[in-house]
Amino acid sequence: MADSTLNQAKQLRRVSTGIAALDKILQGGLPGGEIYVVNGAPGTGKTIFALHFLSAGAAAGEKVLCIALSQQVDSILQTAVSVNIDASKIIFRGLSSAEAIQQLAERQTIFDTSEIELENTMTSLTQLIEKIQPERVVFDGISYLRLLASNPLLYRQQLLILRDYLAQRDVTVLLTDTQELVRGDQELVAIAHGVITLSTAATTYETHRRYLHVRKIRGSGYQPGYHDLEISDQGMQVYPTLWKPRFQTNGYEQIITSGLEGLDVLVGGGLLAGTSCLLVGPSGTGKTSTATLFANNFMRQGGKVSVFLFDELIHTLLRRSAGLNMDVVSFVDRDQLRLYELSLNQITPGKLVQMVKQDIDKWGAKIVIIDTLTGYFSAMPSEKYLIAQMHELLLFLSRRGILSFLVVAQHGVVGPNLEVPVDISYLADTVLLLRHFEANGGLRQAISVYKKRYGSHEKRIRELRFDANGIQIGEPLSQFTGILSGAPSYVGESQNLM
Repeated sequence: MADSTLNQAKQLRRVSTGIAALDKILQGGLPGGEIYVVNGAPGTGKTIFALHFLSAGAAAGEKVLCIALSQQVDSILQTAVSVNIDASKIIFRGLSSAEAIQQLAERQTIFDTSEIELENTMTSLTQLIEKIQPERVVFDGISYLRLLASNPLLYRQQLLILRDYLAQRDVTVLLTDTQELVRGDQELVAIAHGVITLSTAATTYETHRRYLHVRKIRGSGYQPGYHDLEISDQGMQVYPTLWKPRFQTNGYEQIITSGLEGLDVLVGGGLLAGTSCLLVGPSGTGKTSTATLFANNFMRQGGKVSVFLFDELIHTLLRRSAGLNMDVVSFVDRDQLRLYELSLNQITPGKLVQMVKQDIDKWGAKIVIIDTLTGYFSAMPSEKYLIAQMHELLLFLSRRGILSFLVVAQHGVVGPNLEVPVDISYLADTVLLLRHFEANGGLRQAISVYKKRYGSHEKRIRELRFDANGIQIGEPLSQFTGILSGAPSYVGESQNLM
């Protein structure tokens, strides 16, 4: 009975990885007293992960040990300094497999050098652990031990011996592994209680994104998916994917208007909170200004808005808004408007999601504007990632009752060959289509509602005008044709225009 209670307590005990977001993904941390594998190609952050794990144990008063198999201890210490991890309480021991093999080979033994060296190395490891009595152990570069084995059976046998030895002492063990050294071997994955994979992928602009994926954790739940990972001089930061929102607000009852009567009539009286609005059109048609109009009117009623800018500077947005008679600077001063200027080289999709989530949960934002989705797409490795990420984000925003505006810039200015970098119109609840058109030798702008999932809307096209008095909208252009083809033309009388 006592043994059963002890085993149950062991299963419930959790140890922190030293990365708060990852502990959340693991529903409290790693189950203690087990062996875990962290694998990935060179440069994916395995050693930094291990340093976080050991540092967390040391901070909790545990005795922790790092056994360096693939690199020198000094190199690991330099890594710790570079990412601002305190390694002062971590016990380091170096064990170079290559040097040991060379020394043994020089003895000219009649036995298989690899078999003797692997057994001797494993004996040395257990003796070291017996002497130090750590509560956490990291074997940094465990794959180098595989190079000592003459066959997989011998390697697996020694790993099982090591596993049983550590299990008896309730030690939590982390093995960092580079599968590229010995392809196809699954011994570690088979005996490990859990496996975490670190990886990278190139984006459209040849920058690289890092990902963390929990492949398995026996007897424990965890959040699935590929989570964005960032490594900086402050260590490793994980951005969990959005997963299973637990509640839904009554946000759909609130109608948010632009304050411009003709535009509100066009969209059927306003936009519902908890829905998404996609604004599509070539550069210069007023997509961002139209979204800002809704935000400005909402803030005048006391609401809060977050704007994430990929393709323009903050002062550009403020200056243009002021030129359209929208004093959004005052809302910044009153902390009703937060503007974020994002760089493609510094932001990951997962990090953006966490920024959005934080503004909603901790600050109370009710409108979110992403300008532009074209820039957001450039931060993705491929289109499929954008679709998956946007689906998760829009579902999250919807369940929180947030009105979201997504701006998409089409390639080109006028003509039938306007291209959209990625089509997510089927994800959006409302789609506003903006276009340039020519009339009497002048370039003008038009707006129409291409789609609205909730409620009715006006199906005709109206002209937009932007000047110092603000944004104005004209009467429906009943004699205006060709806008959906990308080459609209006006065939009515010129005096009927604004």
